[in-house]
Amino acid sequence: MRTSHTAIRRRIADEKSRLTDEQLFASPQFAAYLTDIAEGTTSRYRRRSSVRTYWDALPHADIAHTDNRTITVNAGNFLTRSFPTRSLKADSLLGIVGHECGHILFSDFTMLETYHQALSGGRFYPREPEGLSPKQERSLNEIREFLEEKDGAVTKALCDIAHSLVNMMEDVYIEGRMCDAFPGGLKTGILLNGLRFAEEMDSVTEEIEKQHHEVAIVANLLIQYAKTGDINNLDGYKGPYLNTVYECIPYIDDAAYDDDAKARFDAANRMLLLLWPYMESYIRQVREDIKNGTDTAEAELGEQLARTAPLPGRTGRPIPGKKGQHGPGDDEDDRSQLQQVLDYEDGRLELEKTDEIGEDGDGGTSHTSDYAGSGYVSQAAEDMERIMAQLAEEAAYASYEQELSEELQAESERIRYGNAHRGVHVNVNRMSYVDPAYMEAYQKVAPPLLLISRRLQKQVSQILKDYKEGGKLDNLPMGKRISVRNAVRNDGRLFYKLKLPNDRTDIAVAILVDESGSMSSADRITHARSASIILHDFCRGLDIPVAIYGHTEYDGVELYAYAEFDSIDNKDQYRMMDMSARSGNRDGAALRYVAERLMTRPEAIRLLIVISDGQPAADNYYGTEAEADLRGIKKEYSAKGIEMFAAAIGSDKPNIQRIYGDGFLDITNLEKLPVNLGRLVIQKVKNLYAA
Repeated sequence: MRTSHTAIRRRIADEKSRLTDEQLFASPQFAAYLTDIAEGTTSRYRRRSSVRTYWDALPHADIAHTDNRTITVNAGNFLTRSFPTRSLKADSLLGIVGHECGHILFSDFTMLETYHQALSGGRFYPREPEGLSPKQERSLNEIREFLEEKDGAVTKALCDIAHSLVNMMEDVYIEGRMCDAFPGGLKTGILLNGLRFAEEMDSVTEEIEKQHHEVAIVANLLIQYAKTGDINNLDGYKGPYLNTVYECIPYIDDAAYDDDAKARFDAANRMLLLLWPYMESYIRQVREDIKNGTDTAEAELGEQLARTAPLPGRTGRPIPGKKGQHGPGDDEDDRSQLQQVLDYEDGRLELEKTDEIGEDGDGGTSHTSDYAGSGYVSQAAEDMERIMAQLAEEAAYASYEQELSEELQAESERIRYGNAHRGVHVNVNRMSYVDPAYMEAYQKVAPPLLLISRRLQKQVSQILKDYKEGGKLDNLPMGKRISVRNAVRNDGRLFYKLKLPNDRTDIAVAILVDESGSMSSADRITHARSASIILHDFCRGLDIPVAIYGHTEYDGVELYAYAEFDSIDNKDQYRMMDMSARSGNRDGAALRYVAERLMTRPEAIRLLIVISDGQPAADNYYGTEAEADLRGIKKEYSAKGIEMFAAAIGSDKPNIQRIYGDGFLDITNLEKLPVNLGRLVIQKVKNLYAA
C-alpha cells in the first residue's frame, strides 16, 4: 500500500476538522500539556503534581478534584462546555488546573480540618464570635441553646453551611494568590471561569420559583459576589436576601484575602449567624433525614448550591513564603476585558460551533479564532492547535495503518498456500495504535543496538553514496573503456567506467522470525528481536526497503507485521517490541506469504532472511512432509529471483541446513547474530553497487 505525502497531509487535515471537543480535551496529549503546566507551577515550590483528564457531560458531573498529587479534571464539565470557542474552553481548563494548584500550594488543610471538627463538636473555632450586631447576638443565643441540647440536626446543618462559606472564601484566597504568582494563562482561565460561573447561576427569582432553601439562595448570592466582585441581579429582585448579602460582604472582603486561615473561619462564623434566620427549612429536612436514616437534605442542598470543586480532604500546611498582595477589586480591569470577550464570542455562537460532530462528519465547524478587540489573545490557543495537529496526525496514521492491515489480510487470502496448508487460515496482525509502553521499552534496549547499526552502515555508506551520485570509477582490471593515463601504471588496471546517478536503492530485505514456544529457550527470541531492531535501523538508515514479520500457529497461522515496506508512521521500531515466543510454527505458509510480499518489490536484489531455531512443528505439519514443503517453496521463489537465507540459532541446525541448503547460516554465538546478518546484507550491497 503506497500513498503520497500530499494524500497524508490531506488526511491529517480531514482528521483535524473532525476532532470533537471530547477527543481533544480528554486526550492523553492534552492531559500531558496540562501536566506540564501543573508541574511548572508547583515544582517551583518543591511540590510535584500531575493532571488526569476524562469526559463526563452529565448535568451534575464533577468539575475537578485533587489529592494534592494528582489533579483530576472532567474536561466535559458544564462550565467548560458553556464556552463557545475551543480557545476559551482551553483557557477554562487551564483555569481549573490553576485553581487546584492553588489549593495544593496555598490551602492550610490542617487548620481547615480543625475548624470542621470543632464545629461538628458543637463549638466555634478559633473562638466564639464577639462584638456582634443585635441580629447576630440573637442568632448566637439561639444556636447556643441547640448546641447545649446536642441537637444533631442543627449541628449538621451548621456544618454544611459553614463548609460552603469556608470553601467559598478559600477559593477566593487561593485564586487571588495564583493570579498574583502566575499572571498569564492561569490567571486568564481563573477569571474566565469566575465570570462564566456567575452567569450560569440561577437568578434569585428563579431560585425562589424553584422553592430552593432560603439559606441556599443567600449562599449562592455570596458565592456569586466572591467569584466576580458583584451580584448579577438583572431581574431586579429587592428583598431581605440582598440585605443579608450586603451585611456579609465586608466579612468576605476582609477575610478572603488574608493569609491567616483563622480570619476566614471567624468570618464564616459571623456570616453563619447572619444566615441563621434562613436555615429553618433546611434544619427541618435534616431532622427528617436523621429520623429516617436518609441523606436527602444534604443531597438537595448540594444540587441547589452553586457547584464548585471540593476542597482536598487531607492535612498539611501551605508553602512558606511571602504574603499575598491580592485584594478586592484588583482584577476588575481584567474581568471587564474578559467580559467583552465572552459577550462578543457568545454573540457568534450560532454561526460558529465547536460542539461534537456526528459520526457522518456533519453537524459542526471548527472555530479557533479569538476576539482581539480589546487586546485579548488566548494563552492556550497556540498550544491547542499544536495538540490538535498531533492528534489529527496520529488519527490519520492510525487510519492508514488500519487500511494497510486490511490490505495485508486481503493479500493473504489471495495467496494459494498449497496442499500442505489446505484449510489453514492465515491471519495477519499489525498494530494500528502503538501503546506508549512499547515506545518506553524500545528506548530502554535500543541505544547499544543502534550503535551496532551505525557501525554496519559505515561499511557501505560510501558505496551507496557513490552509487546515488554517480561518477567515474577508475583503475579497473577489466572493462570496455581504456584510460590512456593508466597505461603508465603497468599493473593491468587500464579500464574505467562511468556510472549515472541513481535516486533509489536497488535492494529490498524481508525478515521472517520464528516465534514458536521453543524460542523462549536461551534468550533466542530476545536475540532475534535485537537483530531485527538492528537490521531495521540499518536498512532504514541506508534507504533500503525492509519488512519484518514474526509467525506462530494457534488455530491457524498467525503472522505479525512488525515492519512494512510502505509504513509511514515511523513506529515500526516500537512494534518489534511485541516480538515474543508463542506457540507452534507452520513455517511454509508464513514463508510463502512473506515471499509474496517481497515479490511486489521492484528492486533487483530481494533478500529473505529466516531466523529460526528448528524445523516446523504444527498440527499435521512436521517431519519430512514439512521439510519437503519448505524446500519446494525455496526452490520456487529462488527461480523468481528471491534469495533466501536461514539463520539457524538452535540445536536443530542439521535439519535447517538440509532444508535451505546453500542458504544456511550457522549462528553458533547468538551475540553475533545481528552482525552476521548485517554482514550478509552488506556483502549483497557491495556486490550490487560496487560492480
